[in-house]
Amino acid sequence: MKLKIGQRVLLMMLAVIVPSLIMLSLLALGATEKTLRDKVTRQLEELAGKAVQSVDSLVQDSEETLTAIATSRQVQTSIQALETADETGRSQALETLDSALLGFQRMDGTLQAIRLIDAEGYVLSKVREGEIIPRKGPASPFSRTSSVSTKGSRSYFQKTLKLGPGEIWVSNLERGWMEEGEYWCPAMVRFSTPLFFSDGRLAAILVINVWGETVGTLVNRMISEDEGSAFLVERNLADPSRHGIYLFHHDSTCAFGNQTGSRITAQSQYPAEIVEGWMSRDQGVQQHPETDDILAHRFYSPYGTDDRGWVIVVNAKKSFFLGPLAVVTGRILAASALVLVLTVLGALYFTQSLLRPIRTVVDGTQAIGRDLSFRIRTDSQDEIGELAAGINAMADALQCNLEEKERIEQQIYEAEKLSSIGEMASGLAHELNTPLGNIRALATLNRKDLSGGKLDPSALDEDLRDIETQTERCSQIITGLLGFARRQNPELALWDMNELILKSLNLLRLPMEKKGIEPRFSPCDQLPQVKVDGHLLQQVFVNMLLNALDAVEKGGQIRIDCTELDHSLRVSFSDNGAGIRPEHRSKIFDPFFTTKEVGKGTGLGLSVSYGIVKNQGGHIEVDSTPGKGTAFHISLPLGGL
Repeated sequence: MKLKIGQRVLLMMLAVIVPSLIMLSLLALGATEKTLRDKVTRQLEELAGKAVQSVDSLVQDSEETLTAIATSRQVQTSIQALETADETGRSQALETLDSALLGFQRMDGTLQAIRLIDAEGYVLSKVREGEIIPRKGPASPFSRTSSVSTKGSRSYFQKTLKLGPGEIWVSNLERGWMEEGEYWCPAMVRFSTPLFFSDGRLAAILVINVWGETVGTLVNRMISEDEGSAFLVERNLADPSRHGIYLFHHDSTCAFGNQTGSRITAQSQYPAEIVEGWMSRDQGVQQHPETDDILAHRFYSPYGTDDRGWVIVVNAKKSFFLGPLAVVTGRILAASALVLVLTVLGALYFTQSLLRPIRTVVDGTQAIGRDLSFRIRTDSQDEIGELAAGINAMADALQCNLEEKERIEQQIYEAEKLSSIGEMASGLAHELNTPLGNIRALATLNRKDLSGGKLDPSALDEDLRDIETQTERCSQIITGLLGFARRQNPELALWDMNELILKSLNLLRLPMEKKGIEPRFSPCDQLPQVKVDGHLLQQVFVNMLLNALDAVEKGGQIRIDCTELDHSLRVSFSDNGAGIRPEHRSKIFDPFFTTKEVGKGTGLGLSVSYGIVKNQGGHIEVDSTPGKGTAFHISLPLGGL
């Protein structure tokens, strides 16, 4: 389906605007997404960094607290009493130590418990959550007093025994076990340091339990659940059972899976390449391959080693940090829709302002096609106005040319008609001479009879009748010649082809008889009449017969056939003459082309005939075989022009 100019303009503008909008929108959305990701990445890195600083501060504060308690006067006095005092003095010293440790624990809310354990692993003093735990356990061989409990087999005790003065051991972050009941207490970290007698012998170790919930609160408040999550993962290359466990998580069922039996680890919830990054690099930012979440992590080791410590991870949900992108997308879509609407309106306005003068030019051009005297009127001063002026000028020139062409064609028709008359002149003169001679002879005889007094009325009447017949014959010959030679205005009317062919044959009867040719034509009463200019068409038929007459030898054959086809009437002129050479076939309708001798033809006959038939709405075809003859087929539309 062909598109109109307005549709093409609209499609062209849409073809330019829509891809441009899509490209710009994608670029804008891509840049916005990158900006949001970069911003969130920086924020997550800052959050993870601040979290590490906070956790480090907590650890440092706890170590300072442990050191302060270990070097306090109360603890040092109790150690001296254990070394020098008797049993009563040692008991009093432990009671004084209980009160001092209770005071320390109450002053610092991060402390869950404080213990003093002798070198044999017996807990000599313990305060927990604001209470002094009574000594109801087995007697300590060292102090020869009852103990709270024994911890000699615990790993933190064994590790601390190997430390020197002032050194501190930090335990795993884990849930503690309550001796009095069968349940786990909240998570905590134990800080322990050895205490020595004055002679350098190991006297005891001091242990503080620091609430791990402080670290959990710090981690959990880094980001809301709507925005994402933050959690603490343990890196422990030496202990596979702890490597990758969650220490703190928004979902409490995930934390301490190695103790609670859930066995939930980071490896079971995140892709291996992400977890591997946490366990091998101190810090980094990664993108979840499935959810497109952004994860930033920082490693912190309170133990001072790279293979064991805590990994703080902040996970920002894609739906959170790309939330503003939806707003931007909506605004871009609204702006794009507005641009499209404006584009369509602009295209419609442009096409209307363009098509209105174009339509004027088109209508004017069509009117000129129907009436060459019509001229286009337009107020447009642009290229369209220049086009209209050019078309008007072309119409002026065309009208002048057509008038000149018609005048020249008429002259050519008349010249060719005169040429045909010239070719028929000798035969017509002979044909007129015979009846005129007869008339003269009869007139002479009757004059002699009249002068001699021998006039016979009956003979005179017979001679007069003969003279009348001869005169009518001459009149018919002259009328036919005058009808053929007379200049007449073109006029379309219904004509009988039989009549036109017979008139043409009558004009050439004598030349054909002289050459011994009897044309073959059988009129058909069933032929429909054709709306043509009969006078011009008769000129065509005469030209065709003259050409055939020139082509055949004496006694040759000329045949005329009329055939009704589907929508046309076909008149064929055939001869058995010399035919047309192949090299001349393409030139026979060219003006002034002739193969006749000089003086025997103008070369306009076929050219003029071709023009006349074409102007009647028909066409001429030629079939010719050299040495066998030629046939010209003239087809005329039954409906006329």
